[in-house]
Amino acid sequence: LWNREANGYRLPTEAEWEYACRAGARSAFFIGRIVHCCRQFDPGVAAVAWYAGNAAEGTHEVKKKQANNWGLHDTHGNVWEWCWDWYGEYPLDATRDPLGTANGVLRVTRGGGWISYARLCRSAYRGSVNPAQRENYIGLRIARNF
Repeated sequence: LWNREANGYRLPTEAEWEYACRAGARSAFFIGRIVHCCRQFDPGVAAVAWYAGNAAEGTHEVKKKQANNWGLHDTHGNVWEWCWDWYGEYPLDATRDPLGTANGVLRVTRGGGWISYARLCRSAYRGSVNPAQRENYIGLRIARNF
């Protein structure tokens, strides 16, 4: 259970994750759009992400790729990152800082990973995984309430 008013560390919501990943950008990646959406090498994506086009089938040490405008590294690629939200349909109405559905079977993952095509590493792409599943392409990023 999550007490939204408590101080401490937690998984980011899906909305928080995307906001931090974009760092003010409106494009597919904080560096702009991509040219190659599949396994082909894309120099723009390669500058900011370890993905299927350059990762050599494994994870890499963090902070080896360009940081976004807010100084966050590896928001695209390397490992998919868990989010607090359960996977579900987006609300039909415009919302600000939405939370996911109240319950579910799959948790949202974001960012893509070393196993992913470039298009799956986009800021807006949503993945989902059963939280009991453990894989070497899934990780996490910690958020903190103050």
